[in-house]
Amino acid sequence: MGDKKSSLIDLSYPMVVALLIVAIVMMSVRLLVGESADLIPGPGTGNKTAEADVDPVYGTILAGTMPVLASGGDLEGFNIFKTVLGIFDFKELGDPKKIVAYPMPYLKQGNESPNKMKEASNKLPDRSSAQRPDIDDTYYGDIPEEIKIIIKGIKPDDKPIMMPGEGPKILIYHSHSREAYMQDPDDPYEEVAREAFRSNDMNHTVISVGKALAGYLTSLGIPTLHDATDHEGNDYNSAYNKSLETIRQMKDEYKSLQMFIDVHRNSYGKGSTKNPDDEVVIINGERVAKLFVVIGTGDDIEGGPEEKPNWQENAKFAMKLTNKLNEMYPGIAKNVFYRTGRYNQHVSTKAILIEIGSTFTTQKEALRTTKYLAEALRELIHD
Repeated sequence: MGDKKSSLIDLSYPMVVALLIVAIVMMSVRLLVGESADLIPGPGTGNKTAEADVDPVYGTILAGTMPVLASGGDLEGFNIFKTVLGIFDFKELGDPKKIVAYPMPYLKQGNESPNKMKEASNKLPDRSSAQRPDIDDTYYGDIPEEIKIIIKGIKPDDKPIMMPGEGPKILIYHSHSREAYMQDPDDPYEEVAREAFRSNDMNHTVISVGKALAGYLTSLGIPTLHDATDHEGNDYNSAYNKSLETIRQMKDEYKSLQMFIDVHRNSYGKGSTKNPDDEVVIINGERVAKLFVVIGTGDDIEGGPEEKPNWQENAKFAMKLTNKLNEMYPGIAKNVFYRTGRYNQHVSTKAILIEIGSTFTTQKEALRTTKYLAEALRELIHD
């Protein structure tokens, strides 16, 4: 009986290997004949169904875990027999992990799951799954202890922020341009497939909030530019690379730019039981979304980006702005949130990321915040 069981086990493994190879061959044939989904349609393809079926965030995860599927039909130079035969190193055919690791290559890098994939620009965590807590005290995220000590020693001064000269002084932009807010029954929007609180309708995303902020700042005498580029597009993980290129182009065109504000909205996810009332303050009888500033130290994995931000100066600016906001409108600003990412803050000592509102505030509530944020910035900035 034992010998018979052993022989069945010995036979089952080659059968599993054979079935896997047959499945991969069949899948490859389907790709060759064009039956696969085009995850990221190219310009002019007209494939609206594919774009609606697979959101960029999920397309990126799929691309990192099953590259054969994520090729999306772009198979120029693809050799089916070479691919199938190249799957296995026959010297290691006895190792099941070798087989599994082909369609799921992240397994070859340890046990890091797709949920921990890094943004290509700065190796930052996927922001769609990064739920920020309420910040009753300064939140240090993933900051190492030695950096926390430095942060605790930073004291913002009372000096005005000097930005002399003619021309635009502030650039407002959006690395994650498709972030949207809690649905408002009076002004609903269409969410992208399979992910809550994101939209391709830029009139309902953070882009509208950035536009309002730029308008208020300009009306208060601070010339401000608003860039409405969709940096997220069909490739979520390259958003910070794209927005950095925008910053560089704008700096080349407008030498007067000195302050850079990346406007986002905070995410809690649809499963959260948070009370929406905790995410707003009442100002002049209206619900106004809370905000907070995010500062990146640039100390990311693998030694961090080549060029790190002068984050201590950015931190002073963030603290100063937070203090001014709460002095003028108590409770509107949560404390500064620190992370090891860079967030393109190496471009200036006045570069910050601001989370205006959250998935528990409406667009209208976030738009109201921009007026008070602009007024606080006006109090800090001198020509």
